Amino acid sequence: MSADIMWGAAGILLIIGDVVFGTFFVMFLGAGALITATLLWTGVSLDNAAQWLTFSAVSALGVLLLRPKLMQCFGPSSEERFEEHKGQTVVVVEDVLPGKTGKIKYRGAEWQSATTEADIISAGENAVITHLDGIVVYIRKKQQS
Repeated sequence: MSADIMWGAAGILLIIGDVVFGTFFVMFLGAGALITATLLWTGVSLDNAAQWLTFSAVSALGVLLLRPKLMQCFGPSSEERFEEHKGQTVVVVEDVLPGKTGKIKYRGAEWQSATTEADIISAGENAVITHLDGIVVYIRKKQQS
């Protein structure tokens, strides 16, 4: 099988995969593969290294320049992405002091956490997620029932 057909098939499969999963990432790999295939098909002579360089450069430029715009237009908002976490119970593994960060355990991983409350949330206590700010998970003490 010729290189242009392999690059073309890979490009089509990658773009279909991105349509299915909606990541706005894999499509740029597909675009890189299709552009590489097009160059080969039109008669541009590229050795293996040049093919991979073309694929990599086009893919990287797409991800860096176009993906942020697509995510802004079509991706979920930060509020929508956060909603699944809001109100979830977590376990404090390192004291969370007002104005300082601590650590929580959530979904099997430790996360940096903070609180807007005036009280200390001690290690071992349960807490509830109130919001996210970047990689910091904000929590409050869980009300005793």
